[in-house]
Amino acid sequence: METFSLTMPPIYHFERTVKRLTAYEKSAFHWREGVLRRTLRAGGKPCLIEISESKEAQPSLRIRVHASLTKQERLELEGTLRHMFALDADLLSFYRQAEEDAHLAQVVKERKGLHWVLEPSLYECLIKTIISQQLNLSFAATLIQRLVALAGEGVKHKGETYPVFPSPERVAELDYEDLTARQFNRRKAEYVIDISRMVAEGSLDLEGLYRLEDEEVLERLLPLRGVGRWTAECLMLFGMGRPDLLPAADIGLRNAVRKAYNLAVQPTEEEVRTIGEKWKPWRSYATFYLWDYITTG
Repeated sequence: METFSLTMPPIYHFERTVKRLTAYEKSAFHWREGVLRRTLRAGGKPCLIEISESKEAQPSLRIRVHASLTKQERLELEGTLRHMFALDADLLSFYRQAEEDAHLAQVVKERKGLHWVLEPSLYECLIKTIISQQLNLSFAATLIQRLVALAGEGVKHKGETYPVFPSPERVAELDYEDLTARQFNRRKAEYVIDISRMVAEGSLDLEGLYRLEDEEVLERLLPLRGVGRWTAECLMLFGMGRPDLLPAADIGLRNAVRKAYNLAVQPTEEEVRTIGEKWKPWRSYATFYLWDYITTG
């Protein structure tokens, strides 16, 4: 077993962050008695991770890994967790800027310390996003769980088995019928398996996207069958953690803007983009807080 701590940035509300995470993420995280559990890969090896909050002199996340790690695997895991929990994101500038917008200010004030939790890999994020296209959250989670049960692995701990999201290589071995038999429509089954095959064979380098600017990422992803602008923006938001994206066509965001800004009708995509100009360079976080606002009130 390995244990270590990761320092949190100023104004990090772990409980609020976990509450939102576990309300919408049904397939990977398990929250019980102040401990958040999920499986991650270190050096390609699946292991169970336990995450809790330490409120000592310097607030931090306490990490317990139920596996033996090499030095390189531990460093890789530390980097993954820092990225996932946005531990290098200091939102003080965002909070100060939000105070200048009377409509956004109250939304942000009520959620100070809320951080997003990113997916551990761009592959997992992309596949989950493709599965979720045009589906409600509940059914999307069901399909994700079926994919994990079909192609993933499991880590056993104290009589429980924790699922491991499948590698692209394992999904690439599936036939389309394996997914359509589990209520994936044919087109979505093709998207999931074909993209997995591209990643597995090396013709799609997702990790290389980190080196590109936002527009370059869109140029690289949009030609892919099954990837539209919404999917690409979700990958940049929830996989890469890019801070200044505005998915203005998203219905949830448009509903949130209507409510927060007391508009008579739902704004158009262009109207949201105009309003969102004042959120730069924190449009991703403004979007995230508005999404939470419309779903939690």
